[in-house]
Amino acid sequence: MQKLWQKGKALSLPIMVSASLISGVLSVSTPAANAAATKELLQLSGQTTYYGEVENGQPNGRGTIKWSEYKQYSGDFVNGKRSGTGKYINQYTDADGQNHKIVYNGTWNNDTMSGKGTQTEKVTQMDGTVRSNEIQVGTFQNNGLQNGYQVIHAVADPDYSFTYKNGKEVLNILHSNQDLVQRWQKGELFSVNYKNGSVQKEYSMFPEETATKERQRQASIKYFKGITAKVTPHLQQFEKLSKQIPLK
Repeated sequence: MQKLWQKGKALSLPIMVSASLISGVLSVSTPAANAAATKELLQLSGQTTYYGEVENGQPNGRGTIKWSEYKQYSGDFVNGKRSGTGKYINQYTDADGQNHKIVYNGTWNNDTMSGKGTQTEKVTQMDGTVRSNEIQVGTFQNNGLQNGYQVIHAVADPDYSFTYKNGKEVLNILHSNQDLVQRWQKGELFSVNYKNGSVQKEYSMFPEETATKERQRQASIKYFKGITAKVTPHLQQFEKLSKQIPLK
């Protein structure tokens, strides 16, 4: 069985909005009952526009900013920056012709994803088939998942990657999305990697070629069986999240 996953996947989001863009823009006011909640249309640089509540000539309150037809944010602003809660959507085509759709719904601070939220990313190939679908749920900081769950469903073998992290504790599993608890108890998952402070354990479902390495593999399986009760809620959450990211 060939393992097709690549480690070290990184996600970068070009979503910073500078408050300096808002100075000297054209604004079109609309009637409002309260001056502090005046809604205006602001023409920012290039194709970028904003419509919503404005104070001192910049977004402040609820509104929507659009960088293009395929990239926008709707939610809270404070002094021209995304802060509070809101939804960000970005669709783009990469150099290989694959379409990416990224959606983040959650908490923001100073123009970055910070706090509780959910992010998904679907990658569709030129022929319309979905290559991968990913969901991240938990606490974000500086536009990245800090603590929580990440599940990736992809055209790969095995087809699911599961990650849970909370501080120094990190659990990574490659397998299908069926019977994770039972497979965990039997030591039959495709691969498991677990770190928690000084503890580092891992195994794959394939027996090792040397007796020494096989003893280490069996020792890891025994350790994992001993923490079944602790990891069961994470395994159940993996299965639940996996149902939200079909390859279609």
